[in-house]
Amino acid sequence: VLFLSKQWYQRRVRGCSCGSQIFVISPKSATVEHLFSTHNNTSAQVYKMVNSGSGIWLAIRNSPVIRLFHAKTGEHLEDYDISTLVHHLFTGSQNAARRRRSENVRVTALLASPSTGALWIGTSSGVVIVVPIVKPPTAPKICGPPFLSYVGHYDGVRFLVQAQSTIQKLIVNESTEEESVYEETTSQVIMSCGKGMEDFRDLTSGSIEKSHDIQNSSYLITWHYPLSEENS
Repeated sequence: VLFLSKQWYQRRVRGCSCGSQIFVISPKSATVEHLFSTHNNTSAQVYKMVNSGSGIWLAIRNSPVIRLFHAKTGEHLEDYDISTLVHHLFTGSQNAARRRRSENVRVTALLASPSTGALWIGTSSGVVIVVPIVKPPTAPKICGPPFLSYVGHYDGVRFLVQAQSTIQKLIVNESTEEESVYEETTSQVIMSCGKGMEDFRDLTSGSIEKSHDIQNSSYLITWHYPLSEENS
């Protein structure tokens, strides 16, 4: 039985994966326009897939490597391994659980955010990695050094989502008789979900890890990026 596990919309076609292959389907004619393989190992399975501009970033199940392909031609453009980044973050930690989590790192969540100009990567160790990429419409290749969030989860990142937030701030004119006004600030909000929340800068076991509720409850961690007229 053919199972289409992941989907994305690219102009007037739909992309989906089955095993290690990507299918580009026309919803209008219900036909496969073309297909391409993402891995030399035919038993590999596409686990996560996001579209940005003319490219597709995807993760293979149980792998720390993400791969970039051209959305139309299927050309393999770039690979990026996250395991070294996570390993270096936990180097020197006195927490045995963290050291274990730095082993066998794999990608568990992906989010391409054109407004922040970055590819967000969730890992099995609870670390969120932000990698700057080229903005659409060109292929979203990596164009700068990565950023690792020092706040993450105790377990794998379950998903990453984005939304737009508008905050109103009251501006009080104390020195004049003019009426007070509200100033609006619009920002892009990125959220990660996972079990618990911890600060990776704490190299010891830390008091926060002694809280059973924090370790076993689901948490949302948010990042706010102010939007300018240029990238809104």
